[in-house]
Amino acid sequence: MEKALVRSTPTPARRPGRSAAAVPRYVWLHQSLLNDISNGKYPVGSLLPTEDQLGKTYGVSRHTVREATRKLVDSGLISRHPSIGTVVRAASVPRPYVAALGSLKELMDYTSTTRLEVLGQAMVTADEAMARDLRCERGSQWLELQTRRHLAGQVAPISFTRVYLRPEFAQLAAHLKGDHPSIYELLQTLYGQDVDSVVQQIEATLMPAPAALLLQLSPGSPALRMLRCYFDRGARLLTASANLYVADRFQLVTSWSQREARPDPRR
Repeated sequence: MEKALVRSTPTPARRPGRSAAAVPRYVWLHQSLLNDISNGKYPVGSLLPTEDQLGKTYGVSRHTVREATRKLVDSGLISRHPSIGTVVRAASVPRPYVAALGSLKELMDYTSTTRLEVLGQAMVTADEAMARDLRCERGSQWLELQTRRHLAGQVAPISFTRVYLRPEFAQLAAHLKGDHPSIYELLQTLYGQDVDSVVQQIEATLMPAPAALLLQLSPGSPALRMLRCYFDRGARLLTASANLYVADRFQLVTSWSQREARPDPRR
């Protein structure tokens, strides 16, 4: 149960002086709130004061408060909850998760360290656009899972993910609870089905409103879309995941070496 912040009469924060005149007011307030959260003025688990209260405490407008707190929401420090208020989630900005997905082994290692939280599901039929996107048969049926992806053992989600499963693998969804195995492992364990190849497509995009709401972000926030399609030996799509990663919670790092590309002169 969230604990409400016990408030005493606040000491007004110092507003930016002449030397900081070029700094936008919301940037100054964002940094001030960061400092106050990190030093325990607003403890983790407590409710942040309302916009009106913050405006009076820091001597700024509600518009400035909204801009400053929006940045705190985007970075995962606070989250908004209707009828409850704004909850402090962390004392410092979490470092983004850094993934190296340059090989099939690295991809499987990554999926083994993340967990999916299923929010909803529906049967969908692949139209022409979906079939082209997922590289599947037009008119084929799929179980679509709407999920949030978390790092194992962490609460803050790093992405909104739509997972597509063939109907014969539908029971797999029941195993996506708690500290569950990856879908790759579940396909092997439950169905004896091996993944032979993976196609990964990456593009910059903006977070759509439904996903932004579930991730406690502002609609239109920067996002990284990563579509991964898993195929069997016959090039039949087994499953796919369309991931929308939060920009400042995820980094993709890939490295190459000249030694790998240089031909062997002895051949």
